[in-house]
Amino acid sequence: MRCSVAVSVQLISEQWLAPEVRAALFRALPTIKGITMTEDVPVADGRRGVAFSLDDDGARQSLVLDPQTFRYLGTNATRLQDRTYERADGSKETFKAGTVSLTAQVEATIVDQPGQRS
Repeated sequence: MRCSVAVSVQLISEQWLAPEVRAALFRALPTIKGITMTEDVPVADGRRGVAFSLDDDGARQSLVLDPQTFRYLGTNATRLQDRTYERADGSKETFKAGTVSLTAQVEATIVDQPGQRS
C-alpha cells in the first residue's frame, strides 16, 4: 500500500503529467486502501484543494490537488502523536501532536536542459 501511495505522490509532485493522467490518478487515489479524501484543505500559500491522506508512523501525510485541474498544489502533514527526532549533531527535537507542516508548489515549468530555470 505505501508503495502505491509513494509512487502516486512522486508522479504527481515531480513529473509532468498529461491532464488525463492527472485525472486518472485523482480517481484512483481514493480507491487505495488506507487513503482518505478531504475537501477544502490548505497548502502553504493559502490555496485550498482536495487532500488524499494516509496515516502512517504517527502522522497524517496529505497530498493536495486542485479539484478542477487535478494539478499538484502541495502537501499538508499533521503529527497525530508526539515524535522526537535526533539531528545529525546528536541534539533532539520533539514535534508535538497537532503540529502542522505545509508546502506549496507555486510554479512548475518544462525546460530544455538540466539546470535551466525558465
